[in-house]
Amino acid sequence: MKTFWSHVKTCISKYVCFCGKATRSEFWSWMLFVAVVSGVLFGAAAMLAFIRNSAGPDTVSNPLYWLSSVIFYIFMLLGLFLLFCLLPTLAVAVRRLRDAGYHPWIIIFPILLFIGSYHPALVVALSGMNTTPPEIPLSYCYAYLAFTAVVCLLYAILLNRATKSGS
Repeated sequence: MKTFWSHVKTCISKYVCFCGKATRSEFWSWMLFVAVVSGVLFGAAAMLAFIRNSAGPDTVSNPLYWLSSVIFYIFMLLGLFLLFCLLPTLAVAVRRLRDAGYHPWIIIFPILLFIGSYHPALVVALSGMNTTPPEIPLSYCYAYLAFTAVVCLLYAILLNRATKSGS
């Protein structure tokens, strides 16, 4: 049985290798690695933002104003990390679908839903602010985001299926 780090190294070494197969442990080790690193970076930025905001409004007179630049660089690092992980994540998901006995092109559907969720998520995020009213009704945005979450959960179940026998 391979260890966690050997699975992560395998995913990095097969950066854009969409051929072959990936075991469940390889897929979930990679996803855990991405989730933990992203969570640590996001948590650090959120903690620093909370500390900075506890000292008062975000102005130059705030003694912790310098934390704004640190938070910015943490988010830049998070963005670069997620950009780095995009292709290996797609590649391991395609290999995992093939290993579970599914056609690898079905990965397109959740990708398109996820890309399409940008605008509805933006509408939901801006709904409480005093801005111009959103052009999409808020209930439709919630429905679309819920549908996207359900589809992604269904794909997680597909990816957790045991290896197909005889192939």
